[in-house]
Amino acid sequence: MASGDTLFVLDPQSSTPPGTLFATIDTIADGSSPTLIIPVLDFDGATDEHADWWLTVPSHYAGTTGFTFSYKYAVDGTDVDIVELEFRVLKLADLNILTGDLGIDTQTAAALQDTPASTSTNKLNVTTTVALSKANMGTPVAGDRIVIRVTRDISVATNTDDLQ
Repeated sequence: MASGDTLFVLDPQSSTPPGTLFATIDTIADGSSPTLIIPVLDFDGATDEHADWWLTVPSHYAGTTGFTFSYKYAVDGTDVDIVELEFRVLKLADLNILTGDLGIDTQTAAALQDTPASTSTNKLNVTTTVALSKANMGTPVAGDRIVIRVTRDISVATNTDDLQ
């Protein structure tokens, strides 16, 4: 695998909500006739919310570096203040007690901040990237099961619109 190759695409429909404080699966309709329905995760503008993805590290992952994340988003209002999403990875290991505290909330986070480009509601924005080192993910290798958690952190960012 070459550095920079895509390992995962985290789409809204394949996310799993945590027990509480989850981003809801929603849709946006475009102006076509008939309308094009765009699936999104709706992260509230006033509460830290989360979405989880249960994945298997693909066989083409070389295991020499960590993961690099970026995201595409829109906001449902005209606030152009900073938004922030945090990415955490938890490696599931042999003999983990699945009903115990696996510690996803204490994993090192890679925080990615972005500023919406304009005051247009529902305008698509594409972020830069942020890297999470292999050591901060439990050193996964090809074939390992992992959980990726994405959290909207409202305590750092000042944008109060819903992020979708």
